[in-house]
Amino acid sequence: MNFLLKITKNGKVIGKCQTHSIRRFLNNLRTIKWEDGVKIYLRVSYGFAIDNFNKKTCFYNEGWFDNKEDLLLTFKAFIEKEL
Repeated sequence: MNFLLKITKNGKVIGKCQTHSIRRFLNNLRTIKWEDGVKIYLRVSYGFAIDNFNKKTCFYNEGWFDNKEDLLLTFKAFIEKEL
């Protein structure tokens, strides 16, 4: 699995983290200052596989969040593990 986190404020990217480690991802997540106007983009990639049309496709889940609770709940659902 590959984890991507982008931090935006007022439409500008102010931080980015991409890693394979859950521990490193959660440590970077703790450093975010949740202020007004901050939005977080989360993408969890599961790797490549053959889709229904016999093409190699990257499978992933993604979403935008503006609070920490929703982000953590969705992250747990994406990785299907208890933190």
